[in-house]
Amino acid sequence: MKTFHAKVIAVIFVAFQTVASANAAPTEVEKELSAPQLKGQHTAQYWGFQLFNAELWTNQPGKFSLDQPFALTLSYLIPFSREFLAWSSIKEIARVEGNSPKKYVKLEQQLRNCLISVRKGMRITGIAESVDTVVLYVNGQKSCTMHYPNLRERFFGIWLAPTSRDTRGAQSLRGSN
Repeated sequence: MKTFHAKVIAVIFVAFQTVASANAAPTEVEKELSAPQLKGQHTAQYWGFQLFNAELWTNQPGKFSLDQPFALTLSYLIPFSREFLAWSSIKEIARVEGNSPKKYVKLEQQLRNCLISVRKGMRITGIAESVDTVVLYVNGQKSCTMHYPNLRERFFGIWLAPTSRDTRGAQSLRGSN
């Protein structure tokens, strides 16, 4: 009987460890946030194709705010070129702000210099250091720092703003669905 109980306890322990490791923060998130907690997650799709898995990590429970420390991690499920990522980011920022993409030429150049072409399985994590500064990590390694007016809201708004193209995804990430 003791052996049976020990086996049951071992199975339960392994099950909890598996769940805990599935929700473990990536190393760069552990480095940047003092007590990372998974706020929300979402798989982005377009015409039935899964594009990436997104996870939003914060230090605090409760309602999400762009003003709090956070990290957004995108794990890509299909490849995208650096040029496409930069172009589509600018296009979305311009759409949300009601401007022409031509207004963001300097930001697009920073994105082209900062982003990389991604393959399936690659992870990019963005951390807002301040209102105007965003740091990007690729597969856990710091890759670049960008500076641009109101960059935190502009860049992360692509995935997190109520005006995001994927409003359900934004709600899931913010933990408000």
